[in-house]
Amino acid sequence: MLKNVWILLTTKWDFFGKLLLEHIEISIAAILIAIVFGGLVGILISEYQKSAKPTLGVINFLYTIPSISMLGFLIPFSGIGNATAVIALTIYALLPMVRNTYTGMTNVDPAILEAAKGMGSTKKQVLFRVQLPLAMPVILSGIRNMVTMTIALAGIASFIGAGGLGVAIYRGITTNNAAMTIAGSLLIAVLALVVDFLLGFVEKRMNLHGKKAKKQNRIIAVTAVALIVCLIAGIAFPHRSNKVIHLATKPMTEQYILGEMLKTVIEQDTGLTVDLTQGVGGGTSNIEPAMESGEFDLYPEYTGTGWNMVLKRDSLYSE
Repeated sequence: MLKNVWILLTTKWDFFGKLLLEHIEISIAAILIAIVFGGLVGILISEYQKSAKPTLGVINFLYTIPSISMLGFLIPFSGIGNATAVIALTIYALLPMVRNTYTGMTNVDPAILEAAKGMGSTKKQVLFRVQLPLAMPVILSGIRNMVTMTIALAGIASFIGAGGLGVAIYRGITTNNAAMTIAGSLLIAVLALVVDFLLGFVEKRMNLHGKKAKKQNRIIAVTAVALIVCLIAGIAFPHRSNKVIHLATKPMTEQYILGEMLKTVIEQDTGLTVDLTQGVGGGTSNIEPAMESGEFDLYPEYTGTGWNMVLKRDSLYSE
């Protein structure tokens, strides 16, 4: 089996490499949004203690919602694709981020805060120069846990037509291809471990002191902000060329074949390029609304299914 996985990875690396880049893009977008938004919420509830319990209660409740249910709930509002995946992943990433920020901020020794105030520091100076730096180890620990969880959870985003390595896992399951399922899972695990190692290095750098360390920390912060702006813009406002046909298929072997056939014929006989999204979870119930909203232009459908589910006819179809 491992030999088959290795052969699959080496012979189809273009396919897996594309999915790996998509997985990184989706994960980083959700992670950065969660860091910014979750960090702000954690700081606010640490300053206003009365709001801490209800806020954490709401976030805990959202965290308990099954991921499939969350994706299904978001589809009517944000459609299918990467944007919905990022929203869902951000929601799940909020709990460790908010909780660790709140815990780190509230566990700072009150005597240190009083000493800072006694030396004439303003509330803003106490927050950014005393409280946040002392809380940073706990916050960074939460970020590392959140990042690993987000990268792993991003695999399920393929259920709603998003990209990423979950596409390989989902395709392997629907076509009974164990090697592809294992290959996709293995790449997600390796990606999570590599990112965790890099975050460990960043954590050490963030804990250093001195002017040089502060300058490097500012560079890291500015880079993170730039990344989040670019990724959000790319996912929320994807470029759609008039010469691109967006084609979708259902999660079945026959549909995968039909999708490749349609792509080949369209690109061969026209001047159009086909963007193929294979194996959209939920089939017609998710693809048809996406077509109505303009996310897809075409998909292979069966006459009986189209008659009953799309046209909403109760009678039996007949020629």
